[in-house]
Amino acid sequence: MKKLILAFAVVGFSAMGAQAQDNAPAKKTTVSIGANIGIPTTTGLSVAYGADLQADFAVAATTKITASAGYEKYSVKGGGSTSGVIPVLAGAKFFFGEGGKMYGHAQLGYVLSTVSGGGGAFGYAPSLGYYFSPNFDASLKYLAFSKNSYTTGSVNLRVAYNF
Repeated sequence: MKKLILAFAVVGFSAMGAQAQDNAPAKKTTVSIGANIGIPTTTGLSVAYGADLQADFAVAATTKITASAGYEKYSVKGGGSTSGVIPVLAGAKFFFGEGGKMYGHAQLGYVLSTVSGGGGAFGYAPSLGYYFSPNFDASLKYLAFSKNSYTTGSVNLRVAYNF
C-alpha cells in the first residue's frame, strides 16, 4: 500500500511541477548507456557497481516510458567473493521543474541472479536525476530486489550518455 501511495504522490507532484519546454530532453525517444557505482544497504556487502542500457520512449512532453537491462556486481566485505545480478526493469520517467531537466524515475521488474541456482527476484528502482546536457545525465538510484522476505539493495550514482 505504501508503494501505491508513493507512486500516486510522484505522479501528482510531477504533474503539478511539469513544464513543457522546447529544449526539454523528454520530447524525443532516447537510448542511453550508463555506468553506476554505489553503496549496498545490505549487511555484509561493501560495494556495488555495474552498467546498463536503457531506452526512453516519449509519450508526452514531460513523460517517458522506460525499459532497461544491465549487470550489477556486489562485493562481499572481507574481499575475495562477489555476486552478480541482471536487472530487467520497466518504468516511467517524469520531468519537472523549470527547463524540464530534473526528473523522477520509478522502475519495476525482475532481477536474475548470475549465481548457479540463484533464481530471480522482484526488483524495483526509484531514482531522481538531472540532465546536464541532451547527451549527459546523472541520477541517484536505489536498486533493490526481494525474494522470500529478504531484500538486497544499494544506493547508486548512475552516469549516462544519451544517444
